[in-house]
Parts: sequence; C-alpha cells; structure tokens
Amino acid sequence: MDAVIIGGGVLGTVLAYLLTARGVNATLINSGFQRPRFPLIHSKLLRISEDIRLARISEDVYRELSREIGINVLRPMDSVTIIPNTCYDDTSRLMNMWHNVGVNTRIISDVRDYGIKEINEKEVYILSTNGDNFVNFPLLMKYVRNTNGIKYINGIARIKLSDDGVKALVNSEILHGDYFIITAGAWNSIIARNANLRIPLLPYKCQAAAFLSRRIDIIVYDYVLEIYIRPLGSIINNALGALGLSVMVSGDGNSRVTEPGKEGSVDREFLNEIKNKVRARLGNALLIGSRFGFCESTPDMRPVVGVVGSNNLLLIGGFNGYGAEVGPALAMAVVNYLLDGSWPDYARPYLIDRFGNDWPNIWDIDIEAHELCV
Repeated sequence: MDAVIIGGGVLGTVLAYLLTARGVNATLINSGFQRPRFPLIHSKLLRISEDIRLARISEDVYRELSREIGINVLRPMDSVTIIPNTCYDDTSRLMNMWHNVGVNTRIISDVRDYGIKEINEKEVYILSTNGDNFVNFPLLMKYVRNTNGIKYINGIARIKLSDDGVKALVNSEILHGDYFIITAGAWNSIIARNANLRIPLLPYKCQAAAFLSRRIDIIVYDYVLEIYIRPLGSIINNALGALGLSVMVSGDGNSRVTEPGKEGSVDREFLNEIKNKVRARLGNALLIGSRFGFCESTPDMRPVVGVVGSNNLLLIGGFNGYGAEVGPALAMAVVNYLLDGSWPDYARPYLIDRFGNDWPNIWDIDIEAHELCV
C-alpha cells in the first residue's frame, strides 16, 4: 500500500511513522510554511470526556514512538491550574475524569513557592502531576524524516480529483497512491479549495510571546487572567536555570479569522495585553520576543477526520492549537481505517459526517477544548 501525506507538521510526522512501521510505503510532503521549533505541550487536562480519552491514547502513541526510535520524546511536567472559586464545582467533576486517565491532582493553598503571584483571595490552585508532558517534536520530526521507508519531499502540494482518481502535484511531479491524507493544519482549507472541495475548517491567527523571568519549572493554566504560561522547554532554559532564570512563553487564546499568508506580524494589542497579564502573575518579566502562526477550527471547535471527495482521500485537522494533545490518537485512527477499513470507536465522535453538508461559511472562534470555567 502507498500513502501520500500532505503536511509534514505534528500530525503528518506521526502518521508517516505509524504507517511505515506497519509496512505502508509513505510519502511525506512538507511545505515548510510552519513547524514547531520548540517542544509542544501534551496535556490530559481537557474539558470534554472524548478529548480526554484521545489525549490518553495519544500518550500511548508517543510512548510507542519513543520505544521504536529509542529516544523518549516525552518529558513529564507538573502544572498549576488557576481558577476562580466560582467554577470549582465544575472543575472538580473534570478532576475526576482526569484521575481516571492517571492524573494526580491536589489543591494547594500557596503558589508563591512555584514563582507565581496571587491575584486575589478568590482563586483556587490545582497542582497536577502526570497530567502534562513536553513533546520534543523538533527531535521527532528530524528522526522521522530520516527514517528508511519514508519518502520525504519539500514542496507545496496540490490535490487534483478527476475521473482517473486522486493525484497529488508537487514540484512539477505527479504522485500516485492508494490513499492520500491531507493534514496540513491551517493550510487544509486552501488545499481543499484548490481541489474544489468544501470542508468545515476555518483558519485563524494564533499568537504567543516570550518573556525572561525568574526560574519557573511548571506549566501555568490561568483561567482568572485567561492566559497560559509555560517554560520554553529547550536547552536555552537548561542553561538559564543555573542562573535562576527561565524563558517563559505565554498566550491568551484570543484569535482572529484570517487566511495563512495574509498577516505579517504579531498584533500590538496582543503584546500589550499579554505583557500586563504575565507581569501580574509572574512579577518582573522582560518581553524578549513574539511569534504568530496559523491554527484552524471546525464549527463545533472539535477536530475532524474522515473521507472527503473520494473514497481514497482523507482529511484530518481542526485541532485549534491542541493537536499535540489529541492528534496522535486520530492519526492512529487513520492508520486503522487504511489497514482495516473501519474507524475505531474513539474516533467516531470526530468523523466529518457529523456535519452533513450543512455548515456556515464563517463562524466565531469560540471555546477551545482545554478551556475551563466556561
């Protein structure tokens, strides 16, 4: 069996390796438009039960990859979740679901030992262990691209549907395959549009900023200030740690619908807002950089997977920036579909068929799957 994967990011990388390990000839096409430069977060601290299940399965996939390549791509991280006390009852229900997938949580009374400032007396602090990992995707991508059996191509791919079937065009070359999988992130909608396909995906701009602060070794999910704060997770932090410093990355989840390639810089309004919030939580923090990229969503803000346009053309996307959490599970579901002809139960809530043929052309980018207190 030959499979052509369009998109060499998080999902394409995992999918290419899983297929190759099971005897499928995989061609991985990467445009190079967007790639992770530092470790990404895998978290089981999600809000929707089906997503929590996906995150647990994704953790197993990462462990399989680690065993196969001989490099542990997971680095366990503790986290502190900060919520207003008004949503503790709802969060306690989620904590029970987190416990069922191996997360240990406890309420702590003081966060100052973790380098975090209290904002007011109506906050609740939840310390979690075995709930989060850093995933070393730069290392994993480097390894996979040099794996025997994977044909790796740099280029911009186009899908062409005709009476002769599906073809992929890249660098003036026509690629044939038994299956084609579109997993190009925010570029999925562009690829589909160029193939005269309509899919329920909407790209949007996502942004983050980096700060130099005192050393902090945990991830912070802050639902009072509505931001996240995390260590960079690279060797830079290892070196700075000896000096009592860290590079911390933060974002606020706010988004603006826009197509990839039509934005040139980080929004000034974002920088002003995130700077004030990070300093309120961490104290002295020096803004040292910022970056933007592109994410995508479905109308119901949940991922999508399934067959589009042709029986041998598949789509996987709509991860809203949390592809590292749940994406590998859906990549495994695609592998099962290609090899066995059916979708596993855990993938069925995410099948594209749930939308039928009726969805709007544009919609609000709303609550992400990991957001609490909503």
